[in-house]
Amino acid sequence: MWSEIWNMSSMNVLGKSSHAIQFLLAVVVFVLGLGSTAVIYQIIVNSVHEREQVYFEFRAREAVERIKSRMAAYQQVLRGTAGIFNIYKIVDRHQFRDYYERQALERYLPGIQGIGFAKAIHPLELQVHIEKIRAEGFPSYSVLPEGQRDLYSSIIYLEPFSGRNLRAFGYDMYSEPVRRFAMQRSMDTGEMMLSGWVRLQQEVGVHEQTGFLIYQAVYDKDLPAATVAERRASLLGWVYAPFRMTDFLEGLMGEQERDLVIDIFDGKELRAAAQTHFGSLNRDDVWPEFESVHQLDLLGQTWTLRIQASKSLLQRVETGLPRVIVLTGVMLSGMLSVLVFILISGRSRAEALAREMTEDLSMERARLNAFLEGTRVGTWEWHIQTGETVFNHKWAKIIGYKLEELEPISIETWIKLTHPDDFKKSEQLLKQHFLGETPFYECEARMRHKDGHWVWVLDRGKVGKWDDEGKPIIMYGTHQDITRSKLQLETYHRGAYHDVLTDLPNRQLFNERISQALALAEREKTHLAVFFMDLDGFKTVNDIYGHEAGDVVLKTVANRIEQCIRASDTLARLGGDEFVVLLQDIVDEQEAIDKATKFLAEVKSPISLPAGSEANISMSVGIALYPQHGITSEQLCKRADQAMYQVKKGSKNGALVYQNDDC
Repeated sequence: MWSEIWNMSSMNVLGKSSHAIQFLLAVVVFVLGLGSTAVIYQIIVNSVHEREQVYFEFRAREAVERIKSRMAAYQQVLRGTAGIFNIYKIVDRHQFRDYYERQALERYLPGIQGIGFAKAIHPLELQVHIEKIRAEGFPSYSVLPEGQRDLYSSIIYLEPFSGRNLRAFGYDMYSEPVRRFAMQRSMDTGEMMLSGWVRLQQEVGVHEQTGFLIYQAVYDKDLPAATVAERRASLLGWVYAPFRMTDFLEGLMGEQERDLVIDIFDGKELRAAAQTHFGSLNRDDVWPEFESVHQLDLLGQTWTLRIQASKSLLQRVETGLPRVIVLTGVMLSGMLSVLVFILISGRSRAEALAREMTEDLSMERARLNAFLEGTRVGTWEWHIQTGETVFNHKWAKIIGYKLEELEPISIETWIKLTHPDDFKKSEQLLKQHFLGETPFYECEARMRHKDGHWVWVLDRGKVGKWDDEGKPIIMYGTHQDITRSKLQLETYHRGAYHDVLTDLPNRQLFNERISQALALAEREKTHLAVFFMDLDGFKTVNDIYGHEAGDVVLKTVANRIEQCIRASDTLARLGGDEFVVLLQDIVDEQEAIDKATKFLAEVKSPISLPAGSEANISMSVGIALYPQHGITSEQLCKRADQAMYQVKKGSKNGALVYQNDDC
């Protein structure tokens, strides 16, 4: 009896000890799993932080380059404006306005307040000048501020001549020290100069902004201007452009404008007294941990830029992976510890249960891996018969919404947000899938973003359940944002068909257009002409002034010829200094010669080069007419080329229509 009691007691003690060991092993496995998860989590967190830092530095450098690019574009406009004073001895108000309107600056160069000309006036000429301007229809005109000075300046041309700009009419910028410093440097050097920070005359006291100006001195083209004294003696005045700093930076980063917070300081130091643009003012989303400082040397002035990241920029870097790692690690650690406990606490039952849980665990791991790999896509579930749909948060985020903002959600939600043209295409592809013609559904469609723009989405899906009659019941799929790849494809396509320097169509695009034009001309019984053009003296420009000047000549010639043709015609650059023009509806030789004469006159005008130089070139033009000289693109191009070389062999600077006997 006592032995039985002893045996039973021993078994209870051993059983309790065994259970304690089993529990302890399960706890050890769970703790080890959590430790591994913590290590992986820290590695992923550090990786995310590094990606954020790299992305911020890239965006900051991009912002600096865009400021440089925008300033370079404004300088080019000012050089062009100064060029008309080098062409004409006297530039009147109408010529100045016509030139400004042709530039379309408000459309292509936001931020610039206008283009103006300030005339230099010697004291003895002041009264005569005032009377002359008043005689032009401005009876109250005067040079302000009044007072005796060694040299006056007066803003007599400023376009657009309306609104705020009217306040600057007649203002003597040379009387103000900051402006005078930049104007005098431009006058003495002949170079373009940037002023310090000023309050523009255009300001009216409401929503004022810090201003700055760019000056380019212009001189009497008939007088020498090689030395400082000669430049001062031959000075006509200054062409200039005023800017408001906030307007100048407007739209710099496009749709991602609020990603970066930019403060600008005048000089090389980050001093509060020198701060001129307060991008961080009233911004509560600044992350000072991400900061980059850059210095820009612009036309004799130094700007210091302090660029900081905002929350919206950091949100563009995927940061959800650490949380997924934690949740997955805790889940797997718990499941593994339970599995260990079951394996060591049972025998046959435990083995069977372990196999079942191992299978479930493998499936769960596969699901988790699939979710991890698909975190950048949205998912959807469509009950086809009822129209009920289920979207995840990523689906809504792709188009700028929170999922709650789209409720109540149905298939109509997708239809309403999809571009009508793409919806028709989607309907056709879905129909093919439902009929079994395609194994799955795939469609690229545009969806309306919450901000109003279109987002390209790759929509994929497959029917997962059918009824007994073979009709679809439930369909599952994903949405993936492919906007960036679409834009890259468009950029690549443009680069493949356009010349890098002049942005004109290249040889490949020209061949496609002439083939289309010939097919249309044959069908409609119309005419067309091909002009082959080669610049005379271009090599001399390159040899004397360098390839940078040569590039200026090529771009200027391209712009001038493009102004002489219609939108339906084609101007292309074949390479080097060779251009070709395709003109439609040119009937006879005389009409073709008249058109070529216009091209020659435009090209022959002097071309302003960097450092104040000028290039004078001409052009040789060969012409072939359809159908008189050929009915294929090869025939027309060959014969136009032959005619052009006949001009080259002669006196150049002329045009010749292909002649069967001579060419």
